[in-house]
Amino acid sequence: HTVIGSPYWMAPEVIREIGYDYKADIWSLGITLIEMADQEPPHTATHPMRVIFIIPSRPPPTVQNPGAFSEAMNAFIARCLVKDQ
Repeated sequence: HTVIGSPYWMAPEVIREIGYDYKADIWSLGITLIEMADQEPPHTATHPMRVIFIIPSRPPPTVQNPGAFSEAMNAFIARCLVKDQ
């Protein structure tokens, strides 16, 4: 239950330090899938300190060109990137 590592893959609850569980790893899986599809994680052009504010406050990211991937892949990524309410 620590906050270590690159914020690009961190789940919103990890960044907010409100406690987290296995769902944070599922979030990281979704981000990794986006990275594999786009060859970079979401917000890569943004400074890491700014990303800490973006991830909790904006809707979950998607691949840059969703039409280039199957509906099943896009749906799987969306299921991985569900924010805790």
